Parts: sequence; structure tokens; C-alpha cells
Amino acid sequence: MAASSVSGPSAADAACAKPSAKAPYSILANDIERPLTDTEVARGWETEEERSYWVPTADIEGTVPRDLQGTLFRNGPGVNEIYGTVLKHPIDGDGMVAAVTFLNGQVHLKTAFVASKHRVEEQKARRFIYDGQMGTRNRSSMIGTLATFGKYLTTWQLPKYQYRNPSNTNVFYWGGKLLSVYETGLPHCLDPRTLQTLGPDDLGGALTMGVFAAHFRLDIARMRLVCIALRPGLRKASSLDIMEFDWDWNVVRKMRANVPGLNYAHDFLLTDDYYIFHMTPFVKISSSQGLLIMAGLASPGETMHYYPDLPSRFVFIPRPGGRCEDRGVIQVDTEPFHIYHFATGEQHSVDELEFVAVCLGEEFNMDFDKKYWLSNASVSPGLVKHFSVNLATKQCTARQADRASVEFPTVHPYRHGHNGCRFSYLMASDREGHNMPYRDVVKFDVKNKLRQVWRSHGCIGEPVFVPRGGYESWNSGEEDDGYVLVQLYSPLKHRTEFIVLDAKHVDQGPLARIKLLHHIPYGFHGTFAPHVFLPKAQAAL
Repeated sequence: MAASSVSGPSAADAACAKPSAKAPYSILANDIERPLTDTEVARGWETEEERSYWVPTADIEGTVPRDLQGTLFRNGPGVNEIYGTVLKHPIDGDGMVAAVTFLNGQVHLKTAFVASKHRVEEQKARRFIYDGQMGTRNRSSMIGTLATFGKYLTTWQLPKYQYRNPSNTNVFYWGGKLLSVYETGLPHCLDPRTLQTLGPDDLGGALTMGVFAAHFRLDIARMRLVCIALRPGLRKASSLDIMEFDWDWNVVRKMRANVPGLNYAHDFLLTDDYYIFHMTPFVKISSSQGLLIMAGLASPGETMHYYPDLPSRFVFIPRPGGRCEDRGVIQVDTEPFHIYHFATGEQHSVDELEFVAVCLGEEFNMDFDKKYWLSNASVSPGLVKHFSVNLATKQCTARQADRASVEFPTVHPYRHGHNGCRFSYLMASDREGHNMPYRDVVKFDVKNKLRQVWRSHGCIGEPVFVPRGGYESWNSGEEDDGYVLVQLYSPLKHRTEFIVLDAKHVDQGPLARIKLLHHIPYGFHGTFAPHVFLPKAQAAL
């Protein structure tokens, strides 16, 4: 894989068995099978400092493939407390970006906090100031509760309220910009060489609503970056902006859709003719709820749960320039669940589509489960479901497609939405009786209903697929020709490893284990850029 320098399968029925919350779990001597305690796993969120160094060859077990060249970027909270205020939920923590550079069989690590306005102000004041959307609250802000009620009762208008923008959810590179993202605020632009924060970025004025969703899609055939931004509406329909940028960050297409009930959009699917979203019944927008949030009696994250009176639907928005651009928005009902993340998807005709998503059931909420997972996965695990939709008849059929408790699915980044796409790589708990923690990588083949599993000795994050052919792999080579990179936390050592797997043979275990002498907090999402950003002097080493 040339990098540019800028500076055993199982049967289908076994795969679909639902994880049991009550099944026995034997304590085995093998390190891979040893159950981990909640306390051990929870330490993976502990605060960590910034670092920058070449990983010594002695700390790399196995061999890093020499054709693996480029940079793995990951983002997530680097703190679990701020000047004595313990965070109620990791999503409230300041973003720390990690850049893991692979160059000629060597590995360089650099981590840096995103210097958001809120982080900079709190560092200067040396105290926690800005509330988090998941319930971490500044006690002094409670003083404003009566004033909030008074203003609402006299003007019937909710006051403006500023939450922190930790910029901690995703990070990606496109057209010379490295962006860290948190979906209720503007992205922050970082220097890809140093990870220095350059500041909030409205993408040349394109982000008129001041928000930017965590996930994006690439249409490499047209060399387009497709992004979304959603602003929920209280007295009017939510506003959804869909933007397509070329490599130079020119807006090639931009459209706004106002879809009543579409109150949340974390991820989406892209095909030649449609942008596809899920209308969740787990996010409700109302004046009474807004008042509770403004008064400090609830937070947006704490109000996320199942509302039986809200619809669960797939929303198909015709893509400008496609065969269906003259159609209106099409909505198709489905069973009640919440979707954060989609996996593979394909469009067989203007009316027939199928796709895969991770679905969370009616009991789902955003409680910080056992102090180490972002939602109550021990009660409501994420399950892989396969959907077939006919837009002409507005019929949707769904089936559970894999047995494991999963989250954070990833696919070939340059073949998303392409017909024939088969493989998803899942952060999973594939161990009987345990919905979490996530310790295993499952490679799932939606076409043949086959799977491979690699079982780790620790806790893993989102697996990132790296195609061997770089951008050109969108239409050449086999879909799974490449590597899977995984951040792994070893609770017994309180250290992090980065694992390199052969994507064709995930079940055969690591090609290389890059063993750090410290930990990096778990993190959320990440991407791989087939570029090396190290300064020339370092890159020459």
C-alpha cells in the first residue's frame, strides 16, 4: 500500500443466536478466556497525558507489514475528571486525538488534546465550568434554575444554554484538513503533522447551523466527501443539511431537508440515488423536556430512551443528480429500535435496497453501564440486523444476522454503498453469557452468512479496515484485501496495544502487536488516512 507523504466460519443459525444474559461462564486458565472484573475494565477510561515518540522495535511483537503505510487517527475522551469534577459519562470528556503512523515497518505514536474553547477556558480558570450533555454539571450553574423558570413563565421562550463541545467523537482527514468532530458543535481543524488545534471550522461557511455530525461517507468514484448536519426543531420540523465536498473543500452539492420526527442523525447510508437515515423513537423534542434540561433537572443524554408514541422509520432522501432526484422523501416503517451505526448497504434498483445496521432494543438508554460502557449494553445489547426494503410497496423486512453483542461496525471505507459489498468488522462480545465488555473482533459476511472471530485478552475499540490499495481500492482488488487495526486495552497491565490483523484471516490472530508502556483511554471512532504526516526529518528515520 503506497502512502503519500504530505509534509472458522460458522453456520448461519449459530451466527444468529441471541446472546444470553444468564448463561454460565466458566473461569478458564487461558488469558484470553479469563473474565475481567468491572473495576479492571473501568480503568481504561482513566485520564492520560499527551505523548509523542517512536515505538521501540523491542515493543513490537511480530512484524508490521511494510505495505501498511499511513496514519490511524482515533478520537475519544482523554480525561475522566476535570479539576476535581468526576465526569458522569465519558461523552462529556475533552477529546484526545491519537495519531499512529505506520512507515516502513516502524510505528510512531502522538497524542494531543483538542484545544476547544471550553477546555482552554477551564485550564485557565483551573476549574470545571461548562456542563456536559450527558449529565456532568457545574454545581454553581444550579443557581440559575429559578431564573430559567421565571424567564420561561414570563416570555414562553427557553433561554439559550451552552454545553461544552469536547470534540471527542470522530476524527478524519480530507483535502488537507484533519477534523475532530462532536455533533452538536462545529468541528475543530487540527494540523495533521503536529495535532495542534487550529480552531473551529465552518468549512468555508457551509455549516450555517453551527453543527456537524460525527459520521461521514466517501464517494471515491466522484472523489466526494459526504457530510451531514442536523438541528432539531421544537416548533418546526428538524433541519437536515446534506453536503458533498470535493477534495479542495468546494461544496459540490448541498441540500436541506425538513423532516418532521427526524430528531437525531448520528450516521447514515449512501448509495448512488439515496441518503438513508433512521428516524429513532428514542429522541423526543418538547417544550417541557427542554425546560427540564435548561433547569438542570435533566440532560439531553439522560432523556434518551424509548418513547412508544414516536415512530421508527427509515427515511430515504433522493440524492441530487441521481435517477430518483424528482422523487420526494420516502419513509418506511420498521420495528422500534435505535440505530447509531450502519454497516454495509447496497441498492439493487430504484426501489429495492438492503443494508445492515446495529440495532438497540426498546430497553436501551444511555446509562454509563458498569462504569465502562456508554449505554446499558448489559441489558440491551447491540444486535446486527439485515434489512430488505421495497420503496414501491413501502415494505421492510428484518432479520437478526449475527449472534454477538456488538457496536461500532466498520466496512471498506471506499466501497460503502457499493453493490456486492459483503464484509463488516464488528467490535463484539462473542462470549456466551456476556454482552460486554467488548473483547472480540467479528468479521461478518452478510452474503454467505459466515463469520470469523478473533478473541483478545483485553478490551477492544472500533476495528478499522485499511484497504491494501488505498483510494484506488474502491474498484480494484478484493473487498477484504487489507488489514484491520484495533486499539486494545490490557486491564491487567493498564496498558494499550495496537493490533494489526490480516483482514482476510481475522481468526488467525495478530500479524503484529504494538505494545505501549502506558494506556490510551478507550476512545470512540477513528479512521485511516493513506498519508504520512510526520515532519520530513522524522519520516526519514
